[in-house]
Amino acid sequence: MQRGRGGGSGYQRGGRGPNLKDQMFDIADQIISNSKRILAKESMEDIELFLKLTEKFGDLCSKRISTSQIRAIFTAVKRLPDNFEKSKKDLNLLRPKLAYQKGRFGDLEPLTKVLTHLIKNVSDDSTLKGFKEFFEAIIAYHKAYGGRE
Repeated sequence: MQRGRGGGSGYQRGGRGPNLKDQMFDIADQIISNSKRILAKESMEDIELFLKLTEKFGDLCSKRISTSQIRAIFTAVKRLPDNFEKSKKDLNLLRPKLAYQKGRFGDLEPLTKVLTHLIKNVSDDSTLKGFKEFFEAIIAYHKAYGGRE
């Protein structure tokens, strides 16, 4: 999958393993490949996967993304009605806002990639709830791991 990474091997100098942005993209790819399970959370395995991926992604986000960079988007998500039909328009209009934020703050690219993909997969009240829970969990873990203001 093509990623918005710079050239090179994706590893830090000195052979210390993948850099932080590459780690974020790797978790983003795992979230995207499991998006239906993450949005639906139909089994305990799905819930455990949700928790594992949101914690890891929130932790990584806390090291590169400030709370203020994602606050406006999170506020818009929180204001969405729980009814999919009522929120469909505003939910989809978040996509250009995400693109703008990504252009403004390059470190947001893995997060905006995930959120954009999940928005495209919201199709009913249940998956809308799953999307909101996903974003709330990312914010919670971001804060828990010391995300900067």
